[in-house]
Amino acid sequence: MNWSDPAVQAAIIQAIAAIFVGIAAAVIGKELVKRKTLQQKLLLAQKDIAFLLAVEEAHCDLHIHTTGESFKIRIREIARKRNYTWSGKFTPGRANDSPTMQRARLACAQA
Repeated sequence: MNWSDPAVQAAIIQAIAAIFVGIAAAVIGKELVKRKTLQQKLLLAQKDIAFLLAVEEAHCDLHIHTTGESFKIRIREIARKRNYTWSGKFTPGRANDSPTMQRARLACAQA
């Protein structure tokens, strides 16, 4: 094989280019799968938060019905004393309005 032959050099360059393109496609594909997985987890977490807030609301309604007081603030204070924090940023209304959540829903719907 004559390495100085332009046809051989062109074939080698094309093979190397194809390898680089394949590697780049694999890396990009892996990142897209990671992003998709994170978006799905984000949506699931939002649904879990909405569920837990509904549980809290039902629990407070039950307390109001039986005792006349919801105990919502008191229970949240107990949780804070146990080192749990609540940012309040991911209530269903706020989460639905966030650009991040809108992009995540759109990306998951297109799958």
